[in-house]
Amino acid sequence: MRRPPALLRVLPGHLRIACVAGLAALVLFGSGAWWLFRHVSADAYQKTENRAFELSIQLAAQAAAGKEDLADPLLHWPLIQIDRTGRIITAADGTMDLAGLTALLPPPPAQPPRRTTASPERDTIHVGAVDEREHDRFHRPDGTLKPPPSHGTTAQQKALLDHRQAHDLAHRTMTVFATAVHTPAKACHRPTETDGSCRSTLYVFTPPYVAEYSTAALRIPLTAGVPLAALLVAALAWAAARRSLRPVEAIRQEVAEITHSSLERRVPVPDARDHVRRLALTTNTTLDRLETSVERQRRFVADASHELRSPVAALSYELETALAHPDTIDPYQTLHDALTATRRIHTLTEDLLLLARPDHPAAHSLVDLAGLTAELVHEYQHHSHPVSLRSSPGQAPVRGDGAQLHRLLRNLLDNAVRHAHTTVVLDVTDDGHTRKVTVHNDGTPLRPDEYEHIFERFIRLDEARARDMGGSGLGLAIARDIAERHHGTLTAHSDHPRPGTTFTLTLPGTPDTTS
Repeated sequence: MRRPPALLRVLPGHLRIACVAGLAALVLFGSGAWWLFRHVSADAYQKTENRAFELSIQLAAQAAAGKEDLADPLLHWPLIQIDRTGRIITAADGTMDLAGLTALLPPPPAQPPRRTTASPERDTIHVGAVDEREHDRFHRPDGTLKPPPSHGTTAQQKALLDHRQAHDLAHRTMTVFATAVHTPAKACHRPTETDGSCRSTLYVFTPPYVAEYSTAALRIPLTAGVPLAALLVAALAWAAARRSLRPVEAIRQEVAEITHSSLERRVPVPDARDHVRRLALTTNTTLDRLETSVERQRRFVADASHELRSPVAALSYELETALAHPDTIDPYQTLHDALTATRRIHTLTEDLLLLARPDHPAAHSLVDLAGLTAELVHEYQHHSHPVSLRSSPGQAPVRGDGAQLHRLLRNLLDNAVRHAHTTVVLDVTDDGHTRKVTVHNDGTPLRPDEYEHIFERFIRLDEARARDMGGSGLGLAIARDIAERHHGTLTAHSDHPRPGTTFTLTLPGTPDTTS
């Protein structure tokens, strides 16, 4: 597509819409006005020709009856009657004042053999100039036509009127109807035939100004109305565009005022179901992701500065003591304690980085949740508390990242083994639409107000969940984060028939394997 002109590109959007709407309206209304004017004009010309045809028949009948002073009784249309010898029998309404008119007329039609008049024959002629041999009689000194006298003889008034009408006909193309007339001998005054009858041709003209008068009433309204209508459409388009873009301006202003300290603000969402609403929803979704990302970063900074302080301080103390008193320390124990602190720092750092990652969706590989659970149960058989798999289907396929799901289940098992009194029991179920893994330990049950609190970072609900038990306080937070990345849920409750706490992981099944 061709790019719009440079002028349109630099105009504001609502002005461009107004300009385009105005131009389109101008073309559309102009085309409609032109068609209407042409249609009315053609209809008016057709009606005038029809009347000229009927007038030719009426006047030809009068000429055949011997009448010589022929005239249009209503509109005074020009006409002329010429006999076969070239004599002008009658002329009316300006035809005598046209120079060389007889030479421009079409040839006489064939005379009817038995009838007094024939059917009028249509033709077109281009009339020449006005005969101005009596110029001073009809014109003022400045060359303009004299008005008809308000008093005087009828002949003078008629001569002025005919001359003025000749000027209206000069240099115009007109339709003329030629009718052959046969006047019997008893009614003929100037015979042209040996039997005393007369043969002549009656020419009735269709003056173009008659149709022009009919369409003149439309010319000014259409000429002035089309631009005004286009301007009105442009103004309405401009107003509508400005009103439609108000929500966009509101969105822009709100986004401009959002800073790092006010990321909770959202742009207004208009009620109309249009592109602006979708823009507002998309903007709010982007702000949600931005707020989540910034919050993750803030948490990472706060958690890292808080949680890494103790192991780093312990490591620094061990190394400074070894350097200050090399003869009083056990080198093996010092290196062992330093390695333990380093491993704790490494584990804590990895967990914090995992939680600080952007919330990208997990991979979409096909992972067998039942097989993954069975492998972990076999691995945890040698821990202090036995881990058993009570029920499991043959397969429980889900879409996701196998390494992340492995980390999720391992964190659940680590937490369960850490807090169990005697046993840990797993169940894997498949209802055809979702896959569920429950991990139950028979340790101290959680209170209802702790069901969600347990998944927060660095939470220690009681002394049994202290750091010296091996946990970093991030395992369950990481497990829930991985579940949400896989469009699943991870919940905790203590209403199990057996005493203890149960963690339930629910993941959606794959479309190609659900039944």
